[in-house]
Amino acid sequence: MNVKQMITAIDKGTLDQKLIALYGKEELAAQRIRYTAALNAFAKQYGAEREVRLLSVPGRSELAGNHTDHNRGCVIAGSIHLDIIAVAAKREDATVRVLS
Repeated sequence: MNVKQMITAIDKGTLDQKLIALYGKEELAAQRIRYTAALNAFAKQYGAEREVRLLSVPGRSELAGNHTDHNRGCVIAGSIHLDIIAVAAKREDATVRVLS
């Protein structure tokens, strides 16, 4: 789907079951707003006709051993209820562009 189609899908509730699975029913309205805002920001920067994917990466907190895993050390980490979302589109070259 392109950006416009994705926003329409969110508005019509097509993605509700996926959003509920990730965030729970009580967070649905807030997540619709959040994802739509990310899509609009992408469209403003890169164009609304681009084929896109929506991604969510769960957050984590390191309770002990912060950064020791980079040197094959041990880390005690736990997931948290926050995540990072992204709107991504394929490119034909090796360039990566990030808007944060």
